[in-house]
Amino acid sequence: MKRGLLLLPLLAACAGGEVPSIGCGGEVRLQNAGSVTVEQAYISQAGSANWGRDLLAPGTLPPGADRVVLAMPGRNAVRIVFANGRAAEMAEMDVCATPNLRIRPTELLASR
Repeated sequence: MKRGLLLLPLLAACAGGEVPSIGCGGEVRLQNAGSVTVEQAYISQAGSANWGRDLLAPGTLPPGADRVVLAMPGRNAVRIVFANGRAAEMAEMDVCATPNLRIRPTELLASR
């Protein structure tokens, strides 16, 4: 068992990634605290050039609503697109340390 635990950091270094926090499944609670519907939500590995798929599809996140979505454990970038066409981005969010994302039209706030 100890050998497997010692190999995790080595394997992550070879793959160029980080070892995810133990017990972190990547769940993120999106909370729309604004007055505008969120049409799209993207969470991808920090530094990636690809946002991936819309985590809300085929639905939306109306004002006052919240939804749990899945992301890769560790550091991620976030992009939120509102119904009015505006977008908000966060360059880095550690979904294991701060799994709640409060969404407002002018800011994104990650918290425990």
